Amino acid sequence: MLAVKRDKTDGLQAQTELEGAVFDVAIVGGGLVGCVAALCFDKFGADDFKTLVLERGDLLNEDRGFGRNRGRAYALSESSRVLLDMLGLWEAMAPFAQPIVEIDITDSALDSPLRPVFLNFHGEIGMGKPGAYIIEHEHLAGPIYRALGAGDYITVCERSGVQGFEAGPAHVDITVGAARCQAGLLIGADGRGSFVREQAGIQTQSSDYDQDGIVVSVALSRPHEGKAVQHFLPAGPFAILPLVGDDAHENRASLVWSEKRGLAGDMCALSDEAFEQEVNKRFAPKLGTVKVAGPRAHFPLSLMVAHSFIGPRVALIGDAAHGVHPLAGQGMNIGLRDVAALVEIVVETKRLGLDFGAQIALERYQQWRRFDGVMSAFAMDGLNRLFSNDQPLLRELRGFGLRLVDRVPPLKDFFVKEAAGVNGDVPLLMQGKWLG
Repeated sequence: MLAVKRDKTDGLQAQTELEGAVFDVAIVGGGLVGCVAALCFDKFGADDFKTLVLERGDLLNEDRGFGRNRGRAYALSESSRVLLDMLGLWEAMAPFAQPIVEIDITDSALDSPLRPVFLNFHGEIGMGKPGAYIIEHEHLAGPIYRALGAGDYITVCERSGVQGFEAGPAHVDITVGAARCQAGLLIGADGRGSFVREQAGIQTQSSDYDQDGIVVSVALSRPHEGKAVQHFLPAGPFAILPLVGDDAHENRASLVWSEKRGLAGDMCALSDEAFEQEVNKRFAPKLGTVKVAGPRAHFPLSLMVAHSFIGPRVALIGDAAHGVHPLAGQGMNIGLRDVAALVEIVVETKRLGLDFGAQIALERYQQWRRFDGVMSAFAMDGLNRLFSNDQPLLRELRGFGLRLVDRVPPLKDFFVKEAAGVNGDVPLLMQGKWLG
């Protein structure tokens, strides 16, 4: 592996080493989705499949960006777990991944003394297998970044952004600082503000929710027993996600809390005691009271969907293609489905001796992934708008609909399997099957 690390020249040496280099795939963005894509190409691509990862910030340093993400947790679907297991990563993650045993859906006003459960899901998808797991950022990211640093044919270039690119008939020319390199395909994994998407001329549809998301880890006074709670409040959803215990607290949870824009910053600035009072107003009484057990962070919430997931020798994955509301915790899973589908198409096309960066191959990716990505984004958008209000008539209709679903077990099973990512046209790597 050629690993181009940070140095005192802030990437100048790394950029010089890229001059004239030729890669099969170049990935812009060193977030978790982009790095998993690089690992998939390295493991499942043909021999000597060369991948370049370009990241504007630090990537392979000791902290690996954990500081800004502490307190953040992800809901990993069963299909995402299978993909990570295929990469040999799950064994290191499993001790820190809390299976979701049960999910309660509640809907009430902030000052309501009761939190009636309108809908309850068992978290298993059959044979005792959980449909989802909750894992904190550092335990998910650590094994991914360690594997990235050991990849056989992965070149990692930190502190190096892309200045521009130009697609040709056989490759795409990429400018990184003063250096130019080539790749058969350029992948934008650079988030909602994607430079790749913008430079490819791909427009987006977006909508601001006037909400901020607050994330924080808390200690619980009672055992969570693997139960997750999605409590809908007029200001936005309040999710309680169970975590594996640590040395300090046996029972822990991650809160993902949507609040009106402007209030979230004020909430995060409160003292621990005042913040805990606000949390306990919104918390599920069955889980007892909470104590803050980690740093707080808040971030703006919005909807973003790219009009196209592809351009000439360009493919978008993850948040560069679709940004969804976190109420169902599906953002990471949708991005990993992008990865598994794109890798399957690229590897299959290359093994046939065809051009995997050609429009016909990219159209296959778009046809496969855009419907799921767009529908998921708008489904989360619709649910958030439906539940983030306190209109009495809508509240009655919501309660009626939730109770109706609760009485139809096959429909509940369908929703659980849908969230687990095991329904529909699932990529081979997410079925635990090798490519080729």
